[in-house]
Amino acid sequence: MPRLPIRVYLFGLVFLAFSIACNLTGVGQNNLPEAPAATPIQSEDATPIPTPPAPSLLTICMGQEPQSLFIYSDASVAARSLRQAIYDGPADVLAYAARPVILAESPSLENGAIAFEPVAVGASNIIADSTNRVVAFASGVEYRPAGCASPDCARVYDGQEVVQMDQMVIRFRLQAGLRWSDGAPLTASDSQYSFEVARSLYPRARGDLIARTQSYRAQDEVVVEWRGIPGYRQAETLSIFFTPLPRHVWGGIAPEDLLSAPLSNRQPIGWGAYAIQEWTPGDHISLERNPYYARSAEGLPYFERLVFRFTPDKEEAVKALLVGECDYLDETVGIDPQDARLLEAQQQGQITLVFAPGSAWEQLSFGVQPFSQEENALTPFFQSKETRQAFAYCIDRQRLAEQLFQGQSQVPDSYLPAEHPYFNPDIQRYPFNPQTGAALLEAAGWIDDDGDPNTPRRAQNVTGVTDGEPFVVTLLTTQESEKQKAAEFIHQSLAGCGVQIEIESIPWQTLLAAGPEGPVFGRNFSLAQFAWTTSLQPPCFLYVSDEIPGPYPQYPKGWGGANASGFSDQAFDDACQQAGLGLVGTPEYQTAHFQAQTIFAEQLPSLPLYLRWKMVAARADLCGLLLDASTDSALWNLEQFGYGEFCP
Repeated sequence: MPRLPIRVYLFGLVFLAFSIACNLTGVGQNNLPEAPAATPIQSEDATPIPTPPAPSLLTICMGQEPQSLFIYSDASVAARSLRQAIYDGPADVLAYAARPVILAESPSLENGAIAFEPVAVGASNIIADSTNRVVAFASGVEYRPAGCASPDCARVYDGQEVVQMDQMVIRFRLQAGLRWSDGAPLTASDSQYSFEVARSLYPRARGDLIARTQSYRAQDEVVVEWRGIPGYRQAETLSIFFTPLPRHVWGGIAPEDLLSAPLSNRQPIGWGAYAIQEWTPGDHISLERNPYYARSAEGLPYFERLVFRFTPDKEEAVKALLVGECDYLDETVGIDPQDARLLEAQQQGQITLVFAPGSAWEQLSFGVQPFSQEENALTPFFQSKETRQAFAYCIDRQRLAEQLFQGQSQVPDSYLPAEHPYFNPDIQRYPFNPQTGAALLEAAGWIDDDGDPNTPRRAQNVTGVTDGEPFVVTLLTTQESEKQKAAEFIHQSLAGCGVQIEIESIPWQTLLAAGPEGPVFGRNFSLAQFAWTTSLQPPCFLYVSDEIPGPYPQYPKGWGGANASGFSDQAFDDACQQAGLGLVGTPEYQTAHFQAQTIFAEQLPSLPLYLRWKMVAARADLCGLLLDASTDSALWNLEQFGYGEFCP
């Protein structure tokens, strides 16, 4: 069956994980070595740890109100920000690396928490094939036998014999002494319960991982073990851990009822810095210090009470900050970086504005291979890499970023920012050079036949293009102010290289709708401007051949594929596939991702324009604000917010 649409990737690639039990023959026994004992972080009794005096109240203004705080119900920015108060972790993502918070360590081969065990597999068993796709084992399926970690050693199944394949096993160890905000112990059973809930809600919650999970079981009070389906390999292991849910409170509620139950949606308990007191719809959510918080002995959190105030009107939110009714404006407010009042207030020392590049990168996507429609077939302007490279030279992307974001943004050279640990610093770059761009267009067959720079070039021996056709191409974008400014800049830049751009602005819901109706994911466009989000694992999959949208079964992902450009390159596919079979931190993983970026930068199925940025505003003396491009929320370290004597 074709995969469901993946529009969620446009706004953020978050940890997706889920599990479904598969009936396998001869599954290997647990032979992992014992993990080292964890150091308790709180006493085993349920007595709250006394904390020193603290400032009484922190008020955070949000531009949106979440529909739910249940982790498998609402994935909005507002919900994720609020959950930072009631949960801490399970892992924090900083500088594009996951760091354990409630786990004692990150599983690895070195510490013995990851193992690959040979298991017997026969016909009809569910496996991950040589490309890591979930399939039923049958004649003709390519698979990696036990000991094989590369497509190069894959074999073809004959449909009859029982073979040995590797099963990935990961053991997660919780910190000892963790407690829920009601004082009950938080154990490995709570993580197993979260898995059971997610499995019952399949495919709504963590569907990708559920389909690749054979079992997920608590081994004791602090250890939970995950076993993947035979053949499956996961590079980033912390993403497999299931966020604990309180079995002792919710265990009597049917999983499907958790989607609407007040206990799970309006007042979920957690183990984080704060516990919910009340939710007044349309107005605010108030929380109080969690006395059982694992870091209470450090005097955290600093504030006794926390209020999230809902201010959907941006003007109202800004006024509330300036008059002291709000201490912090969340990302959801949508602050205008050129708001004169905020800039003046910062200059006068009344407020603090904090900027950081975000993980989302704006791109100009080329319709390399539009979907063929007999009646309305688009001209394939961008089949030649030289044409795509010419656009890169003709657009002064650095100047564009500086104009939009007052010098706070940057231009990425690939689908990764330079700060990403797996960014390849040696890939091809395209500094602004319209002369080089014009020469590439000439070489690609786009000729300036009249010597007039104000008229578009015309085709001469361009593959798929009728001779004499002018280089006039439509750029699809949305109606947002930032997008409009960028599109107009692109229009003016390319005019200098003899390319005429016609801008068409449509609602983002229309632009990014699923194919075949949506123009982008229906592959019915020549140029389109939209953003992707960088994740911990470099998202080379966005450009692999298997992700090209189109009718199933000709296209494996159906209309749910991400590769809207239609770009296809076997060497790129091979490098990205090899990267997907590696483990984060290994030389093989880095080498494969470096190779994929090298090919991307040469072929340019899309042109990175600039990094979207994060911006928050706060009272001038509020400390602890640490924005990071890769964090799920700017409130990731909310427990460390303070002011005055409570600032380190």
